[in-house]
This record gives sequence, C-alpha cells and structure tokens, in this order.
Amino acid sequence: MAVSQIRRPRLLWTLLGALILVSVLPLLISHKVMTGINRDSLETLEKQYLTRSAVGIASDIENLISNYTHQLMKISNGARIRASLLPPGTDSYTFASAGEIAASYTAQDPEILALRIVDRNGKGASAQPAGLGAKVGAEMDRGRATVLQGAPSFVGEFQYVDLLNQPGVVIAVPVTNNSGAVTGAVEALISLRRIAERVKEEGKGDVTAFVVDKSGRVLIHSEPSVNLQRPNYSQLRIVEAFMKARVRLTEIYTDSISVPATKVIGTVAPVNQSDWGVIVQKKESTAFASVDKMVRRTWEWSGMALALAIVVGIFFARGISRPIRALAEKTREISAGNYQQRVDLNSRNEIGDLADNFNTMSEEIEKSIGQLKKAASENQLLFINSVRMLAAAIDAKDPYTRGHSERVARYSIAIGKNLNLPADQMRNLRISALLHDVGKIGIDDRILRKPGALSDEEFEVMKGHPEKGAAIMGGVAQLIDIIPGMKYHHEKWAGGGYPDGLKEADIPMQARIVAIADTFDAMTTNRPYQKAMDLKYVVEKIVSFAGTRFDPVVVNAFVQAVKKSDIQIEEQVRGAA
Repeated sequence: MAVSQIRRPRLLWTLLGALILVSVLPLLISHKVMTGINRDSLETLEKQYLTRSAVGIASDIENLISNYTHQLMKISNGARIRASLLPPGTDSYTFASAGEIAASYTAQDPEILALRIVDRNGKGASAQPAGLGAKVGAEMDRGRATVLQGAPSFVGEFQYVDLLNQPGVVIAVPVTNNSGAVTGAVEALISLRRIAERVKEEGKGDVTAFVVDKSGRVLIHSEPSVNLQRPNYSQLRIVEAFMKARVRLTEIYTDSISVPATKVIGTVAPVNQSDWGVIVQKKESTAFASVDKMVRRTWEWSGMALALAIVVGIFFARGISRPIRALAEKTREISAGNYQQRVDLNSRNEIGDLADNFNTMSEEIEKSIGQLKKAASENQLLFINSVRMLAAAIDAKDPYTRGHSERVARYSIAIGKNLNLPADQMRNLRISALLHDVGKIGIDDRILRKPGALSDEEFEVMKGHPEKGAAIMGGVAQLIDIIPGMKYHHEKWAGGGYPDGLKEADIPMQARIVAIADTFDAMTTNRPYQKAMDLKYVVEKIVSFAGTRFDPVVVNAFVQAVKKSDIQIEEQVRGAA
C-alpha cells in the first residue's frame, strides 16, 4: 500500500498531462493544417465553379450569334438562288416582299423578332411588329451598310426592345448574285430572352451574374431591378480589368456596387463576336462559411476537451487503486474456471493479481468471442449475399443494368470513405445502395426494358420506384436505417426532385451519396439511349451539378475518391452491351 501512495501523485500528473496532450494537441494541430487546406481547396473549387458558369453563359451567347448568323446565310443563299430562277427583268426583292417570305421565317422561329431581306436601298421583304422603334431600325440600317461595304457579317450592339419587353441583338449578312456581287442584305433582330433566363438562373442565392459591354454598362443582370436600370459598372474592379483587356480573369475583390461593400470571388469571360463580357461573382463570406465555422468549432471543442481531460485525469488517477482491487476480486472468481495463464507479469500487488486472473479469463473469453465472431460473420455474410442476390435479380430485369446495383454500392462506399463516415453508417450506406432500385420489382418490364425514351406517363410510373422500394423494406424493422437512401436518391439539392421534393440538408446523407453514385454509373455504362461516357467528362459534368442537383460537399468527396482511384471504371463494364 505504501508503494501505491508513492506512485499516486506521479500517476495523477502523468495521466493528466497525457490526456491533455492526446485530446487537445492533435486537435489544434489538425485545426491549423486543415483550415489552410480547406480554405485553399474551397477557393480553388469556387473559382472553378464561377469560371465554368461565366464561360458557359459566354459560350451560349457565342453559339446563339453563330447559329443565327449561319441561319441568315442560308436565307441569303436562298435569296440568291431564287433571284437566278426568276424571269429576266424581275426584281427578286420585290418578289420576296410580295410572297411574304420574311414573314414565313419569323413564323417558323419566334426568336427572330424582326427580319428584312432588302436591296441596297432598303427595299424588299420585311416582317416586324408595328412600333418596333427607331433605334432598332437604325441599328438594322447600320448592319446593312456594314455588309454592303464588304463585311462578311455584322453583329450589332445590345438592344432592349420595350415593345416586346425583351433584349435582342441585330445580325446582318450580305446577299450576293451568282457573280459574287453584293446586291442587298438579310437583317434580323434576334431575341436574347434565353440568355437573360440563363443569367437569372446562374444568379441565385449569394451568386450574382451579369453581362456588360466594353464601356462597363450592364446589359443583362440576374436581378430584375438592375435589368430595368441598366447602370454602369465600370468602377467595379473586375469590370475595369475587362475593359482594359478582354481576357478571362478570376480573382477576389471588393464589390463596391453593393451596400455595404462586400468582398467577393468573381470571374469574367469575354464573348467572342461581340464586345461583351460575362461576369459571375459570389460573396466570399458564403464561399468560406464552412472554414470559419470549423475555426469556431475547433476552439469550442478544444476548450471542452481540455476541461474534460483535467476532470477525468484527476478523478481517474485518484480512484485508480479502488477499481484495480475490485477487478482483482472479480478476476479471482473468474479464475475458478481453471483458465491458463497467458501473460507473465512479475508483480505482487493488486495489478499482479489482476493480470494473472485476467489472463486466464481472457483465454476463455477469446475462445467464446471467436465463436461469436465467426457466427456473426457468417450471419453477416449470409445477409449481404441475400441482399446482393436481391439486387442482382432486380438488375437482371434489364440487360443494360446488369451489375448496376453492385457498382452503385461500390461507388457509394468510396464516396462515404472520403466523407469519413463511421462504420455503422458505411454498412447502412452499402445496403441502401445495393437496394436503391428494389422498387423496380413493381415496375412493368415493358417500361424497364424499353430501348428508347420513356413517355411522360411511363416516366411517372418509373418515378414511383423509390416509394415502392421504401414500402417493401419498411416492413422489416432491422432495415429501417437503410430506407432513406432508397427512397430519396432521386431528390435534388436545389429542390425539384422526387418523391417528396426535398432540398439541401433535408435530404438524408445516404440519398445524397447514392444519387451521385447512381448518376455516375448511368453515365459510364452503355445504355440503349447512350454510350458510356469518358471518365473525365462525367466527373466534370457531376461537378457542374454541385449546388443544384447534388450536395457540394458530397461532390467534393466524389472527386477526391476519383483522384485517389477509389472509384474506377472497369473496362469490361464499358464493353458490356
């Protein structure tokens, strides 16, 4: 007992110091490292996201201009061919006007707001709403003058057509005769309605999107109120940079337009064929909210861990002798089972007794536990194999989805691993992924095996499979924890999914993971309506859905899984047909 009294104070401080170091120091170190890593990663991801958004809108504008320039060239070629077929002395432009040819083109395409097929003097066929406005007319005249001077095409300045309450742009191309001489022009006012809708769609939440011209004037803005005002943003840093050099740029700066001024991450993408630039920006506070929250939580948990370590250390050290004596007495009772000694510990105090008796007890416990583990393992294997057989039977209903459930489970586990999910959640995730399509048992085979696109009625029937699967498994109490992943894997992060239209954190984590794994497998395997896509393209596509269709955090874990090769596409899967 005297030896115990001598060691007790030293044990107190040793345990206290060890608990503090073990509980607090790693937390502080990991906090320092992870904060820097997360901030850098988040900044990179946010910049990539904003760049993709701006470039996507710029590409849409470029495609619209290019497509309609090509369409006007077809109209021009038609005018040339028509002129060559008319009787000598017949004016082709007068003929086009009499035949209402221009009106036929605007009737076919509602995005062509006004169309003129005119000669050098501006006479010919015309289809435009009454009261279009002198400004638009002058711009169309400017386009005709430009192409008559030899330009292959003309793209005008941004126009807002008050009469039609929508934005537009004038495009013009020349009309030539068979000898190549320019005889007139095809001029059109093309609607930018879809571009405005795209800009509005990108500018949601804390994201702002807008289009400016070379002078910094706002042409299209995601905020309807700003669209009406069309102010000048030339004093905004990123707009100022765009005005100096029409290059793609992404940086962090202060949005001086906002009240109060806000620090943002922004990107600008120039639009070819025009002097416009597309800008998408997001509040920095929102982008790095998770990092700031992590810093606060780390300090809170550090303080709690320190206090707990001190309290536990003091009480544990002071009371260590009493539990040891109690354990020694219990182990003497267990030793009546004639267990063999397994550890040689030369100690004559209670710890020695505890070790001797505990060793003999451990041998028997080890045998029993070994038998229990074997039985549990066999039961678990039987259960998993049963689930696999059920998943395989579901997949077998459609030859193109053979092995689909197994792959979705494998991809889901890889994502869960990179989310650091605990073991019990990983087990539930695996089973949920294997059974995510179990509801297809109740779907007509004619719909499942249909090689082409489903009709609206068939798609509505197909949308019922998550709820059917949940109902099937809902009767088994032990499977209650795997139902969320089955029932909600078709929900969307921004809302609009099915069956319940959940959004964001209301969607269970299982379902968020299975949704990405299911989409990834569908895009990387051959289907009747598509061929397997390239891994890099699929990853980029899924990343582009972050924040709209998928949880950004889960998307990030998916990307990490791909980078670490936790997710791979087997060649034989690509070749399956």
